[in-house]
Amino acid sequence: MSVDAKESRLVDDEMLLRRRRHRKIDGGIEGLNLTAMMDIMTIILVFLIKQYESAPDNITLTDDLMPPKSSTPDELEPAVTLTLSQGAVLLDGIKVFGLVNHQPDTADGWGALGKALSVRRDQLKMIEKASGKPFDGALRVIADENTPYDTVSQVLLQAGREQFTKFKLILQAGGSK
Repeated sequence: MSVDAKESRLVDDEMLLRRRRHRKIDGGIEGLNLTAMMDIMTIILVFLIKQYESAPDNITLTDDLMPPKSSTPDELEPAVTLTLSQGAVLLDGIKVFGLVNHQPDTADGWGALGKALSVRRDQLKMIEKASGKPFDGALRVIADENTPYDTVSQVLLQAGREQFTKFKLILQAGGSK
């Protein structure tokens, strides 16, 4: 046998061994494709992070925002979140305007909140047309425990004018019975 023939035969034998290694044995796969598994795990991780981020019970307590305590357990439902801290009004985590002595620091006053709620309502109604998920007018209000009733009533008045009529007032767990 010539040298070329021997080399050719070795190459053929090596390719045959590689094919046998990657063939299915008794219906199973001999090697694992880690790339596909990593892709799946990455997708699951991103999904879980997004779910946690938009979870309705994800409220960060600060010195500026400390809701009153309650002993009543309740499950939170997804809704538009309106936060009244000591220094600002936030709609779904975005600052609408600041508060000074629990009053708006804008020239529009509480009307600025009405405008922001109107924009959010219109967005939800567009989503309703596209996806079929009905606009239910649910509004979750998170207020600092020192927020005066007058401020909360002004917020609820503006929300009612913009068709947000299903209110949930959020309290902090751990109150006395």
